[in-house]
Amino acid sequence: MEKRIIILTKSRKHSGYCIAGIDCDTGEWIRLVSSNVETERAVPLEQLQYSSGEYLEVYDVISCKLEEQSATIVQPENYIYDESVSWEKVGESNLEEVINIHGGYDFPNYVFENGDTKLESNWIFKGNPSLYLLKVQDAAVWVKTFDKKTVSLNFTYNGIQYKYMKISQIDIVNHYKDFDDGLYPLGTVAIVVSLTDKYYYNGKYYKLVAQIL
Repeated sequence: MEKRIIILTKSRKHSGYCIAGIDCDTGEWIRLVSSNVETERAVPLEQLQYSSGEYLEVYDVISCKLEEQSATIVQPENYIYDESVSWEKVGESNLEEVINIHGGYDFPNYVFENGDTKLESNWIFKGNPSLYLLKVQDAAVWVKTFDKKTVSLNFTYNGIQYKYMKISQIDIVNHYKDFDDGLYPLGTVAIVVSLTDKYYYNGKYYKLVAQIL
């Protein structure tokens, strides 16, 4: 099955990447996953390199071949891509076009069911999405040093304040990792949020800011 996808996330996942975007034809979410269960189906770096030598970036429009849907109860958008076929960049997009194709921003009542940064291990899933394109207010990057430097996002969505949501976007983390501890305001921004599958060490499901657009 051939698909054209506008890439909206290029974030860190274990030793690889979490890559997701919207179907150019339907506007629906697709998360591209590998067959490697040991890395929780993260996409390896070599898959992100085009034949030109360039690497995939957010807003690239790619053509790729999907093998089958690989939905979980948490992540219904997952599709395993054909690892024998290279992805091809066929264009570039922008936020305005994405919003038009997707039918606007997503507007759930909560960022994944509650006002916390996680869902507990006993949460019952009912086929809800694990990816949202949201417009949020009062966004600020929060840098804090514990055992190591952490970079997260505070923001307001639908009148609810969300604090300390981990950012998995690689370039944002690299940009802020050497900043002093503190809050760095961004204002009103568009973000892509993602919900992880169950963490093996505590059974919880964590919310991530996968991309600040």
